[in-house]
Amino acid sequence: MTMNDSPTRRFAWGACAAALLLTLTACTSPSQQAAEAESGSGAQSAEGQPEPSVDAVEDLRVAYFSAGSSNQYLQAAIDEANVFAEENGFELDVFDGEFDAQVQFDQMQTALTSGRYNAFAVEPNDGNLVCNLLTQDAPEAGVMVAVFNLPICGRATNLGEETWQPGTVNYVGGQTLDVYQDWVEQVKEAYPDGAKIALISGPDLNANTICFFQAAEAFDAEEGYEVVAQQTTDYTTPQAFEAAQTIMQANPDLDVIMSNFSGMTRGVVQATSGSDVDVFDFGGDEWALDRVSDGELASTIIMLPRQETRYALQGLVDLVEGTETPVFVNLAELDSLPNGSPFVYPENVDDYDAEY
Repeated sequence: MTMNDSPTRRFAWGACAAALLLTLTACTSPSQQAAEAESGSGAQSAEGQPEPSVDAVEDLRVAYFSAGSSNQYLQAAIDEANVFAEENGFELDVFDGEFDAQVQFDQMQTALTSGRYNAFAVEPNDGNLVCNLLTQDAPEAGVMVAVFNLPICGRATNLGEETWQPGTVNYVGGQTLDVYQDWVEQVKEAYPDGAKIALISGPDLNANTICFFQAAEAFDAEEGYEVVAQQTTDYTTPQAFEAAQTIMQANPDLDVIMSNFSGMTRGVVQATSGSDVDVFDFGGDEWALDRVSDGELASTIIMLPRQETRYALQGLVDLVEGTETPVFVNLAELDSLPNGSPFVYPENVDDYDAEY
């Protein structure tokens, strides 16, 4: 999917080369280290949502921090962010986090110290690393923060409104722990007598990976389930293909591969072609819906990058306009979902439309 080159749709790339040489620990401030050491919901800088720091929507200058830009999901979200900004008449700059927590952290620090922005929309690569920056430093500088896709401040495995961090405007997401738990139950229902299962996910520090692997702990060996591999990748098709191929070679009696993003699942399907391995997808892009329809995928879970982005940015608009805005938008429970569910099977696939 291509992105419009409107004047307000600018990309700001990377961070200084020296910063890339630092480790996450070395670049973490003492206050951040303390926040990461706290259990439960993490550090809180304020009760409730912040006060608006501008008087009108057209005064918004938003820094949009994408986790990356290398796949269709992220490209669709970025495109929608630019469309939304143009529709509402405010400035928006996009920063590509390159799936690198330190690169993104440096981008946020630079954006904050520049004084150019009064709002951040953040899809964090490491929600703990950026916790204090977003909930203490940003509010102190008059920067309102909306968070989407991946929770911050140790809230990755929380449920409901507990995924939202006080001090920020909102949290928007559909990949919460309970959805992953339902995904695991789906596989168990398909294999009631047990199965050998492999898990392929995105980066290690990614909140969706954390939720996925925690949910998979419900595969009980006493019930006949064995997780034979847990592989993390950069979400790309080639890495997923290599991971799935290696797993298949090491486990010729494998029953299931669960792939935590449709872009990866393309590589998984290539690697499992001609085998009896069932592939369960999380992503629901156009390709995945087609593959569910023709039987190459056992199922998929619809993801909504465009609505996710709109709800996050709408929270900033609502705050400025003095309109009540929810602190948590659960994309997995939207009224607009067919059948009231994000789970897509061969029998209901025609009810769903992909957003990317």
